[in-house]
Amino acid sequence: EERGLPVMVHTGTSVFPGARAKYGNPLELDDVAVDFPDLTLLMAYGGRPLYMEEAFFVLRRHKNVWLDVSGIPPAKLLQYFPRLSELADRALWGTDWPGPGVRDMKQNIEQFATLPLSDAHRKAILETNALAVLPPR
Repeated sequence: EERGLPVMVHTGTSVFPGARAKYGNPLELDDVAVDFPDLTLLMAYGGRPLYMEEAFFVLRRHKNVWLDVSGIPPAKLLQYFPRLSELADRALWGTDWPGPGVRDMKQNIEQFATLPLSDAHRKAILETNALAVLPPR
């Protein structure tokens, strides 16, 4: 908090051996966000696939929490977050490339561009929000 650096936390489940799904619940960040209101928290993977509603709740409750949508196939993004436009001002784009299920970054971004989001929301998710959370030094 005192250094002004954001903290990214893996939220959601993982396919990797030894991963424990219970620790991926975004509600675990609720106390952290309250106790450290000046700490920027990034929820990697948006709680996918079990905890998207919890991620949405934490995001709406705390202004210091942001949502990273990496690891979510763009074609399914609005299935996981049907109210994405409501939180577009605190969502960040990511591909999770090179990772399982992400074959091509160009195709990934092209699929995202076809989602029924406003140009302002698209720009926020792809660019503006990342610059706010991770400003150039």
